[in-house]
Amino acid sequence: MASKVKGMVQLAGVTYRIVRVALGSYSVVRIADDIDVGRFHLAPVLGVEPLGVEPALLREVARLAIHTAKTSYAGFARPVLANLDVTAANPPGRSPSSLPPALPPGG
Repeated sequence: MASKVKGMVQLAGVTYRIVRVALGSYSVVRIADDIDVGRFHLAPVLGVEPLGVEPALLREVARLAIHTAKTSYAGFARPVLANLDVTAANPPGRSPSSLPPALPPGG
């Protein structure tokens, strides 16, 4: 997979370029000196691989990139809906006040 620049994020006045290097894996480059400061990957959990910076800094850059949509959907497996406990999703005995309002006829 060819690398693709996904965008830029700014943290504490420093700008970082986010580059997708593989499915769910991104490189982070500090723009001021064009230095690679590490990588992060999305699945199964957020993981960081810092290069010369604190892991907490790279984790915050990664979180900012995720929250500002600088990462791509990685095509994670869909949950098997048949295995979900339907009673947990729809608990019995909900009071009428907790139900959404009914729509008027024809509305």
